[in-house]
Amino acid sequence: MIRITLAASLSWVAVHSLYGDRYLYFAPLAAILITQSSVKASLEKGAYRLIGIVLGGIVSLIVGRFFDVGALSILLMLLLGIGVATACRINIQAVSQVGVTSVLALTFYHDGYIVWRVAETLIGVLIALIINMIIVPPKGFVKVRGLALEGSLLLSDALCGLAASGRGAMQAPASLKRSGELLAKSDRLQKELHYTLSHVQCRKELAVLSQATSHLNKLHTYVKGIAEEITLLPAHYAAADWMTEVMAATADCIALYGTGTLSDAECRRSLPESLRRARDLQLAWFSELQGQCSLAAFRDLGAVFSHLNRILEEIERADYAAISAAPQQAKAEAARAVRFIQKGLSHKL
Repeated sequence: MIRITLAASLSWVAVHSLYGDRYLYFAPLAAILITQSSVKASLEKGAYRLIGIVLGGIVSLIVGRFFDVGALSILLMLLLGIGVATACRINIQAVSQVGVTSVLALTFYHDGYIVWRVAETLIGVLIALIINMIIVPPKGFVKVRGLALEGSLLLSDALCGLAASGRGAMQAPASLKRSGELLAKSDRLQKELHYTLSHVQCRKELAVLSQATSHLNKLHTYVKGIAEEITLLPAHYAAADWMTEVMAATADCIALYGTGTLSDAECRRSLPESLRRARDLQLAWFSELQGQCSLAAFRDLGAVFSHLNRILEEIERADYAAISAAPQQAKAEAARAVRFIQKGLSHKL
């Protein structure tokens, strides 16, 4: 509401100060129509609208030079404009705008409609984009980080429930699907934050969040692979106590990584110790199972344990990247502080 009202009002003021009272409604109309929930969506809609206006205006100029306004001229103009737009595989929003602009431009052919329409639409699009970059929902970064954190915790619950029985096993597929949706939504909103001015204040945290989300998406792929492989196992292997123990230990590592990276809460358990415990459990049970199951079952078990090991390796890489990035940021901040101090001393001297 705030974006649309400000964009439309400022567009009218800008056009009125530049051109006077001629075709003042084009800029506010463009600002209202292209203002979306994100800068990227507004930019795409504005680009489609401008493409449709330009193409529709060119077609109306060509047809209007040879025909008067009538059924035949409108038929030829729409066939030509929409046909060219469709053949060029232009977005459907631009195709519809071609038709609207063509009809209006042919009607106002002698009044310089096309030039005014393009110029004022461009002004409305630019003002709407600027408003979208400045005015953003409050606590946007916190909400995006919360989505990634919730996705990581649901991913941990899904992995833990894959080897469980009863209600936990029934909820595991839904938790896995919901986790993927939350991580994908968080990733999309993070990219949209880069188009706003508010991300400047939290660009370091946004970089950490983007890196953590990338690792979590890989973890989601591995857990999805486990969910597919575990269905091939015999029931007494898939729901065994040792399988539940191994899954739970690995799932704890996912939850600890997500909580430690994406929240301010203090973790009571150490992530390296949990990783070590999970790996020891995986190796111990995999070694013990070698002589207790058939070759076919052992092959399917190997696929499950392979994905479990990849999860631990991915978390170790993510944790190492986060730890190694911290000293570099500290060095950069220290160097910046020294430069400011030296600059202040030089002014005093």
